[in-house]
Formats: sequence, C-alpha cells, structure tokens
Amino acid sequence: MRRIPLVILLSGLLGCLALSAFAQDKKIPSKAKTDAEHLEEIHAEHEIDKAIAKGLGYLVSKQKPDGRFEGDMPNTYTALSCMALMAAGQLPGQSKYGENLERGIMYLVRAGKKEKGYFGKEGKARMYGHGICTLALCEAYGMMERKEDNKAIKEVLDRSLKLILYSQASKKDAHHGGWRYEPHPRDSDLSVTVWQVLCLRSAQNCQLDVPQDAIDKAIDYVRRTTKKGQGFAYQQNGNASPAMRTCGCVALLALGAHHDKKDKELIAQSSSLLKDYDPRNGSHYWYTMYYLATAANMLGDETRESFLPKLEKTIIKMQQGNGELPKHNGHAGGVYSTAFGVICLCVHYQYLPIYQE
Repeated sequence: MRRIPLVILLSGLLGCLALSAFAQDKKIPSKAKTDAEHLEEIHAEHEIDKAIAKGLGYLVSKQKPDGRFEGDMPNTYTALSCMALMAAGQLPGQSKYGENLERGIMYLVRAGKKEKGYFGKEGKARMYGHGICTLALCEAYGMMERKEDNKAIKEVLDRSLKLILYSQASKKDAHHGGWRYEPHPRDSDLSVTVWQVLCLRSAQNCQLDVPQDAIDKAIDYVRRTTKKGQGFAYQQNGNASPAMRTCGCVALLALGAHHDKKDKELIAQSSSLLKDYDPRNGSHYWYTMYYLATAANMLGDETRESFLPKLEKTIIKMQQGNGELPKHNGHAGGVYSTAFGVICLCVHYQYLPIYQE
C-alpha cells in the first residue's frame, strides 16, 4: 500500500466526518468508523518505509566525521549514500538526516576540487564513479541551505560536466556518442554511458549548460547499442543482459527520446523482461536491480505496480537486523549494497527529478 499525501488524507477524513453527520441527521447507518479505520490503515507506516528507515540508519552509522561514507571507493560510496538519502526525501536542515546529507555532499565538493573535477581516481571507479558523483551533485545543487555551498557545488559541476562532455566518443564509428571506462573520447559501452546520460539530463534540470549536440549524439548512440530481437545491449550486438536492456530504456526516457514510433517499439521490446523477471536472481545484483527498478518506475503505472512490489518484497526479506543489505551476486556489500537497495525502495516516491516518470 503506497504512501498518500497528507492533504489527501485530511480531505478524505473531512469527507468521512461530513458523511457521519449526515447519517446521524437522516437516521441511517453511519460508516464513519469503518472509513476512519481505513484511513488509519492507509496512513500507518508501511513495511517499505520501515525498511528504508533501517537502511538509512545503517548508512549514516557508516559516515565518517569528514562526511565520507565507509568503503574502498569513498567518493563513489559517498555519492551513492547521498543519492539514497535524497531519494528518501532527506533535505539539508529540514529532516532527520539532513546534516548527514549536507556533510556527504560537501565531502564530494572538496574531493572534486582536489581532483580538478574528476572523481574516478579511486579503485576501479573510473567513469562509473565519476558519473555517480556528478549525478549526486547535480541532484543536490540548489538544495543546500547556504548560497555559498550551492555556489561551491556549481564550481565543481562546471569541471566535472566539462570532463564528461570532453570524454564523449567523437570518432565516426559504432562508438560515436557514448562513453567508456576512462575519460578519453575513443570507444564506448552502454553501461558507462547511461551514468553520463543521467548526469547530462540532471544538469539540464538544473539549467546548467549542456550542448544539445551532446544530447543528440548520446541518444543516437543508445539507439544503436542494441541486439536484434532483445533490445539494448552492452555494445552493438553484444550482451543484452537485464541490466543493459533496462538501462537503455532509462537513458532514452531520461533524455525524452520515447515519442518516436521506433523508440517506443525498442523500449517496449527491451523492457518486456520486467513482466516475468524474478528479482531474487541476477548477476551484478544491486547494479542490475537499480536499473530494473528505475526503468519500471519511469515506464509508468503498469510496470511500477507489477514489478516494484516483487522487488520490494525481495529486498525487505534480505535486509539484516541492523538495516544493512548484504552483498548478493556481484560487487560489495555494506554501504554499496545498502545505498543501492534504499534507492530501489524509494524510486516510486519520485522525490528526485531524475527518477520521475
């Protein structure tokens, strides 16, 4: 059962009270008690909210005094944790974990300044980590309480976005318009590309300067990165895994390229796996679930209501007593898995613009 805005609950309650008064005046049976109980049931905290709260509690317990979150790739893990906090509706100075979010974002700002706008110089983060960090800053831009903090975010974003634009593959071949592991304009794959696409779209939402030519090239690249009969793939005619099929949908939907008949058909074909997909399985588990959840939410009510409850049930069952979501199939546990898991649980709330339909 989904959370319902308070204004709707109040208007419904007033209606119930009016109905009760009318019933008593007309000497007909009143249903006010039953309706009030129903409203109370709707307003009660859902198990999803409890799981989100536990996950957030675990994440902030892993935050260091300087604002970073625990892990071998502090930039990337901090960005993921901040995305989870924002996706759950946390705001600096206005919510329980607002101060944790603020410290995490400002840690990223300091890291961005130190590394001259490139966040990928840690472990195997590379352009994956750079895209995740840039996206977190884009989503946080304008959210901070102090003007000087928002200004500092923008200064780092100016550099990090320029690096993304510089790194877009420029050679007129199959890789043209995409991105790859390292910040060089050479070759591409869809897995790295989608993070940069989300950054550019989020930057547009912030009214930051994003050349339309870069957007058009990215759209063309995503369209070409397909495998016949399956949909979006890692590279053209490459592996069309569940993660790639859904992240391709996310990329086109985020960039608004879903109105053309061919795009609609490609998105429909690629996302058809959501109908019967078992969210208990999958390689690179949390990364895959992130894209399945994001695509299901962005595609609309049908996939949102059919796939997300299955995934939510699976995540809640996996969650440990301390709120941690453990390592599943692929990559790390701890902060990494918990941040991704919380984001998956939060996407249908659509608090962040990048996750909106």
